[in-house]
Amino acid sequence: MTRPLLLLAFLLTLAPAASFAQTYTPQSPAGLSVTFTTEKAGGTRVLVFGEVRNANPSSAQRVVVVVEGLDEAGHVVSRAREFVRGIVPSRGSAPFEIRLLSSGSEKRYRMQIESFEFAVGGGIERRAGESP
Repeated sequence: MTRPLLLLAFLLTLAPAASFAQTYTPQSPAGLSVTFTTEKAGGTRVLVFGEVRNANPSSAQRVVVVVEGLDEAGHVVSRAREFVRGIVPSRGSAPFEIRLLSSGSEKRYRMQIESFEFAVGGGIERRAGESP
């Protein structure tokens, strides 16, 4: 009789902690969006200027953006990633700049948010598969 009660007590102590954990995949950045423009800078360099917008009630930090250069067939021929400096404020935005080494065969570019963290209640809630 005591063994089932101990098991129940153990499970009840774990329940509140488990209810706060949430994981988002990089393809679903939960209210974060990115816009960008590209500019050639010499023969092999491309500058990518953009901004990350945050539609959430929590600030985002440690935001990593990735840009990929795609050829005519849609294959990735170049890639670069960069941290967005500072914090992306709640319902605000933050700029970024990425220097991409070009392969020369890029026809278009694709940009996504690779990882981020939301600041929640004075702590940090990790998102997009980022480990502590």
